[in-house]
Amino acid sequence: MGVRASIRRERSARVRGVLLAAVLLTATAASAQTFTNPILGETSADPSIVLYNGFYYHVASAGDLGLVVRKSATLTGLGSAPAVRVWTAPASGLYSREVWAPELQLINGRWYIYFAASDGNNANHRMYVLESATLDAQGAYTFKGQLRPTTDKWAIDGAVIQKDDGSLYFVWSGWPGNTDGQQNLYIAAMSNPWTISGDRVLLSQPAFAWEGRALPLNEGPQPIRLGSKYGIVFSASGSWTREYTLGLLTNTDGNLLNPKSWVKTGPVFRQNGDVYGVGHPTFVKSPNGTENWIAYHAKRLSTDGWGDRSVRAQKFYIDSAGSLNLGVARSVTIPQPKPAGESGAPASANLLDGHGWGGSFEGAARSGSWTLPSPTAATSTTLGSGWAQLFRGNPNFETVAASANVRWIATGTSSAFPKFGLYGVYKNPSNYVAAFLDKKHGVFATHAVIGGVDKGWQNTALPAGFSWTVAHNLRIERSWSGQHHFFLDGVLQQTRALDNILGMMGLVTEDTQAEYTSVTLDSLQGWGDPAYDGFQNGMYEIRSARDVVAWQFGGGWKSLWRKAAPTTGSYSVEAGVRLLAQGTTPYPKYGLYGCFQNGANHMTAWLDPKSSVLATHAVAGGVDLGWQNTPLSGFSFTATHTLKVVRSGSSFTVYVDGIQRQARSVGLTGCQTGVVAEDAQVAYTNFRVY
Repeated sequence: MGVRASIRRERSARVRGVLLAAVLLTATAASAQTFTNPILGETSADPSIVLYNGFYYHVASAGDLGLVVRKSATLTGLGSAPAVRVWTAPASGLYSREVWAPELQLINGRWYIYFAASDGNNANHRMYVLESATLDAQGAYTFKGQLRPTTDKWAIDGAVIQKDDGSLYFVWSGWPGNTDGQQNLYIAAMSNPWTISGDRVLLSQPAFAWEGRALPLNEGPQPIRLGSKYGIVFSASGSWTREYTLGLLTNTDGNLLNPKSWVKTGPVFRQNGDVYGVGHPTFVKSPNGTENWIAYHAKRLSTDGWGDRSVRAQKFYIDSAGSLNLGVARSVTIPQPKPAGESGAPASANLLDGHGWGGSFEGAARSGSWTLPSPTAATSTTLGSGWAQLFRGNPNFETVAASANVRWIATGTSSAFPKFGLYGVYKNPSNYVAAFLDKKHGVFATHAVIGGVDKGWQNTALPAGFSWTVAHNLRIERSWSGQHHFFLDGVLQQTRALDNILGMMGLVTEDTQAEYTSVTLDSLQGWGDPAYDGFQNGMYEIRSARDVVAWQFGGGWKSLWRKAAPTTGSYSVEAGVRLLAQGTTPYPKYGLYGCFQNGANHMTAWLDPKSSVLATHAVAGGVDLGWQNTPLSGFSFTATHTLKVVRSGSSFTVYVDGIQRQARSVGLTGCQTGVVAEDAQVAYTNFRVY
């Protein structure tokens, strides 16, 4: 017995040892297929990475010393790759100091490094370029000189866009004038990779609240191909703050030099959890070419500063329509699958399919059975209890409207509350806002869970004669202030005050088959640039399709328009207007565009708190028709007042709180409406045109 017991114990020990070794090998293998951020340690920032011929190349500034290039067979191995000095800054001169944000690009068989530098005075920063002697990115380079547009002003963060026809364009961040305080994005044509031909064209200026936290800044433009379209991902707000974020410019027609050909959306990537101040991205493929990866820098601390930045990487998606989805910034504590093909790593499961549909980035997998023919259409084919759900869209928008046309197909018998609807926002099971159509009970229903707290259901009876055999439009508008507006076929059904959360939009059904078409996610909610001339300027916070806030002080008109097609008909435009604060210029004021055709044809109505007047102004055919002022005695500008302009033919009549104050005749056609402010912070509410 003693011998047999000893043998059993020995065999048992051997089995346990084998099992333990297997577990360790499995854990080691799993660990070898994952990584955690950062890929480049603290004090690393402004990454520029290129995958070429099986290797990743990363260029970085060595401060006042010059530029270095790393080479690695893996993206996640760049941090341990040696840095080779490829250029040494001169001891003195125009580009001897403050060498910033180099950009490495392979153009027409040569490497080029674009970088900003100065003589030690920041105001003298300009863009310069090096050209490689061979295809060795760590080899010798020749200094080619400054990239100099006709208007030669402060410039940093330059990069080249090369179109399919081979034409080159340089895009960079610059000051509008000669002093610090605002940075815009500019673009210019190039005659070769080291020469700008012509002058700079203003491409983007800070226009929304997310672009102007700490300072109004657009910088770090990074070209990206979005299917057949050209895009630019850029950084906005103060780079030293937690609010540093990414926005997107998408070109609509291939004309890169026309500002009207670019559409701005954002934020498309922002702080999340313990990841702060995300910015200055670069885009590469996985080693096997099947996955898209973004590398970017982010802050470890929520407090201001640059010293805690490091470079991180994660997978992202571009759908069949060319829509970009960068997902949410991932914590450094979360292991991620390595890029496909790296050290034998297999391709990780795609959260989203080729049309951009899939699971939530932070909370739930796709569930139920769905037919998905395009990025804007889906059909639920699931019956039975439990919610079938499907998600899509940028999860970083601060204010957004989710919309879809929905049509009932069939109802099952498993659920007491069969329904189908829309997630206005979904972060995770503890944070979402949804609207439903309930055929069984004949109601429009909304439900929300915020911070794990069930906010309950609210039901509104459906209109008499509601037809279930046709499609109906569901729309949920979400504002940064927390107001949620729920619409059915364009008619407001409910308003709920709910803490704002960030997340994706989604489709959701229970025991119901339903068809969804024209699925959209609109961060501008119908606001934006005019149709013909000029584009939005000044810092505006879009809170909904009816509510905006003008935030920027300073001289000059700050304008934002409704993007409805210009009309020659009669209409009224009105809004509640309330002064929040005024600046120190002689004529701070705020009001409405009664009509905007272009810069040479428009009519405006204003409230002027400094002069205590209602003022109107008009320009027709380029001729200034002057100002007309009406006194407003005893008027409280810090209270909300209704300002209205009624247009009938060439007649414009202006009302304040329902009382007619002015009328004037201006010959204008093709009118759009909007809001406008100068040196004033103003809340506009219930804006409408009817």
